[in-house]
Amino acid sequence: MKLLSASMLQGATRLTVKLLVVATATVGGGALVSSSVFASLTASASNTTGGSVTTGNLSLTQAPSGVAGITGGFSTAITAMAPGDVVNRYVDLTNAGTLNISSMTLGVGGTANALLTNGTAGLQVTIKECSIAWTNAGVCTPGSTNVLTSSSLLSLATPASLTLASGSLLSTAVIHLQLAIALPTGSEVTNNGTPPGGTIQGLTAAVTWTFIATQRTATTTNS
Repeated sequence: MKLLSASMLQGATRLTVKLLVVATATVGGGALVSSSVFASLTASASNTTGGSVTTGNLSLTQAPSGVAGITGGFSTAITAMAPGDVVNRYVDLTNAGTLNISSMTLGVGGTANALLTNGTAGLQVTIKECSIAWTNAGVCTPGSTNVLTSSSLLSLATPASLTLASGSLLSTAVIHLQLAIALPTGSEVTNNGTPPGGTIQGLTAAVTWTFIATQRTATTTNS
C-alpha cells in the first residue's frame, strides 16, 4: 500500500474546499436566477383632464330691513314698554351661500330677569314672513304667513322651528320677517313706591336672537 505524503494530503484538502465553494456558489446563483422568474407586471391609468371637486357653503346673515322709515331691527332699543304693548321689529335674513337650507330655528338668550325668565308675564314674540319687503306701515302686500305663533322668550331658550315658505329655503333667498314683541297684559300693585316681588317693572333685558339654518338633505347622485 502506497502511503500519501503530507504534501499530497494538504493538496487534497484544498481541492475539497474549492469544490465545496464552487458547489455553494452554483446553488446560490441558481436560486437567484430562478427567483427572477416570479417578477410581477404593473400597469396604471389616470384621467388627463377634469376631476375637480367643489364644495358648497352655507352662510346666513341678518340685517335690519332696508325700507326707509322702519327702525333698525334689533339694533333699535325698545323703551318704556307697558303691559299690553306690542313693538314690531323687521329683519332680513339672507342665505348668502351656495347650498339650500332644509330648516331654520330661532333661539333666544340674554339677561336673566323676569322679562326672559317669566313665561307668563315676561316678553312674548310672534313672527310673520312676507315674500317681499314689509312696508314702513308694517304691511305685507301679497299677504303674510305665520312663521312662529306667540311664544314666550323663556320657551325660546330651547330653539324652536320656524315655518318658512319653501322659496325662503333656497340659496341666495332673502327672508323678510316681522317680529311682534309683546309684553302681556297683567296687574301689579306698587305700595309706597315698592313694586311687588317678581315685578316686570323697571327691568332692562339685553336680548340675543339667534337664527340657525340647517343645510339641505344630503343626496346621492349618479352622473
